[in-house]
Amino acid sequence: MSFLDELPHDHRELIVSLPYRVGAWISHADDVGGDVADEEEKTALANILHGFTQDVFGSEVVQYVMAETISRKQDWEKWATETKNVSEDCQRAIDLLHDVVDEKEVNAFKQRLLEIAEAVALAFREYDKLDFITKLRIYIMYYREKYKAARKNRSFKSMDQYLNISLKERQTLNALASVLGIQYS
Repeated sequence: MSFLDELPHDHRELIVSLPYRVGAWISHADDVGGDVADEEEKTALANILHGFTQDVFGSEVVQYVMAETISRKQDWEKWATETKNVSEDCQRAIDLLHDVVDEKEVNAFKQRLLEIAEAVALAFREYDKLDFITKLRIYIMYYREKYKAARKNRSFKSMDQYLNISLKERQTLNALASVLGIQYS
């Protein structure tokens, strides 16, 4: 029996839908790349969700949630349209989880949501389709953020990883990290 079985239906639905909805939210953050990007991002989302169900040494809560998210694949299309309030729903889910599981499990859930979002953002490289000035701004942003991370002794993404994430996706990832209370770089 999982902790999910003890939750009211609407709470369970909220928590179980969030891994997919977070990925869809990032995917919808921009329209660069069109249908090709959308398909690659959907594939990445499905793959990462499947990957987290096989993480036997990770969080038990995350495993239960991911297993149910995967088993509800028939709901993914509907969940993909329910991204308007993802930020607020993440906060609600975290508050609900604090009531039923320990802090370590809540933190693992938050971390997985951010990892899912980032994996989706990395799935399609929108950078190559930008004009020169925009590319130059991105390079400047990269080195500025890398410098800030180095001053705080934090690791930072490679240039290649950074370029795979569009500006709108990066803004959405930062908003998600802020709601989750996680430092994102």
